[in-house]
Amino acid sequence: MNSLHDEMIPPLIDEESAPEALPSLLPPVPMFHAAMLPASVREWCEDIADGLSVPLDFAAVPAIVALAGTIGRRVGISMKQHELWIEPAVLWGAVIGRPSSGKSPALSPARRMLDRLEEKESEAHQAAMRQHEGRILIVDATRANAKKAIQAALKKGDQQAADAAANVALFDDSPPTLGRLVVNDATVEKLGELLNQNPSGLLLLRDELVGWLANLDRDGHEGDRAFWLECWNGSGTFTVDRIGRGTVRIEACAVSILGGIQPGKLAEYVRGAIRGGFSDDGLIQRFQLAVYPDLPANWSYSDRAPNPAAEARAWATFQRLRALDADAIGAERADGADVPFLRFDDEAQGMLVRWTTALMHRLRANEEPIWMESHLVKFRSLAGRLALVLHLADDRKGPVSADTLTVALRWCEYLEGHARRIYAPAKDNGLTTAHLILRKRGKLPEIFTARDIHRCGWAGLSERDTIGEGLELLVDFLHLVESVEQTGGRPSVLYSWRSAT
Repeated sequence: MNSLHDEMIPPLIDEESAPEALPSLLPPVPMFHAAMLPASVREWCEDIADGLSVPLDFAAVPAIVALAGTIGRRVGISMKQHELWIEPAVLWGAVIGRPSSGKSPALSPARRMLDRLEEKESEAHQAAMRQHEGRILIVDATRANAKKAIQAALKKGDQQAADAAANVALFDDSPPTLGRLVVNDATVEKLGELLNQNPSGLLLLRDELVGWLANLDRDGHEGDRAFWLECWNGSGTFTVDRIGRGTVRIEACAVSILGGIQPGKLAEYVRGAIRGGFSDDGLIQRFQLAVYPDLPANWSYSDRAPNPAAEARAWATFQRLRALDADAIGAERADGADVPFLRFDDEAQGMLVRWTTALMHRLRANEEPIWMESHLVKFRSLAGRLALVLHLADDRKGPVSADTLTVALRWCEYLEGHARRIYAPAKDNGLTTAHLILRKRGKLPEIFTARDIHRCGWAGLSERDTIGEGLELLVDFLHLVESVEQTGGRPSVLYSWRSAT
């Protein structure tokens, strides 16, 4: 932030001076390189980005999160050689952009892959239900015959024959459950039921994630936040007790999350999350695959069919991961580990130790804001989760190699840059708010108050303190003139626009 503060030195005030341009709103971010994607989905993602004229990031992140959601808890990655530290393939990601950025269309291809997987699950469930209905007819007839046999045996005083007849009638007649992968909106109780029926995990998919985040901030939803924090961990039980609804014990919480976010709404949420209080619990820091890329300078209209070969390879990858057999890929099992797991090979393990040591030394130097420290410390698990997804997506078996881990660490470096852009509005001394107010100039009168802005309820301009910071900055950069009106009571601070010269 020091460089931003240096840029924010206001000009010398002169009555004849023209308004000065505000400093750039966003810090730069690293570019995404196609080589960071698994070969199995790389061409598919490039085709998506090219067809939609969006950054490759907008196609890559949904692909990786969707792949992770498809793997779920089928297999994990061991982060250490001796101590049990197993990370599952659970990732939370978001694509951040203005309404015209194309983020929602960029989510659609990954959504379609997940929908196709669920269609196959539905077809299999329908076939299983037909078989179940046939078994029920046999069960009903068998039970009717067993009842007669029991009655006859009891009349004869033959308890042993009655017990034998009763045992013949014991069937598990519960219907088959429908395999699920995607959820869009569900209560914690319902999600608990779905997770128990789908122990490999689920994926929450939302076009707009800020609404979901804001809902968790409502009074009475403290337990929901605790549940979602557990879902990111991807392991451990969680018990939900509700009066009138009973108790739901969730054996393993594991839910990946994917969606889109508008920058203004995100900035407002992030400011609240890192300034302490209810939502300052690390939930936002778990969105580690959140990306906010620059849009391409040129946009071109496109109307062409997707690359069928690239899409077919991607679809084959999703199908293979949905049917993943942990034993077939050489996964280990151990007491105390609730999922089978792969390991890093010796070279990769040494690389991971060196990288983790450097990361922790950097964080222990206390040079990062507390919210950034909270975000970056989770990169230890992120590196393993990403390496696992990359390894499995390209149909590799056995230990994860150093080459794969190298790509995962490139992801971490790339994602750190985007995290710094995402958190920048939270502590930018009103710069974001100043830009937002300037964009609303045409909707404001020539003379107005901070209260006038607050009452409009515009996105990103709902907090009185941040509005004040933004107005002060606009005064410093000669866009506004501040005056005080004495009204007999508390004086009013008025702002008027300066004309550009």
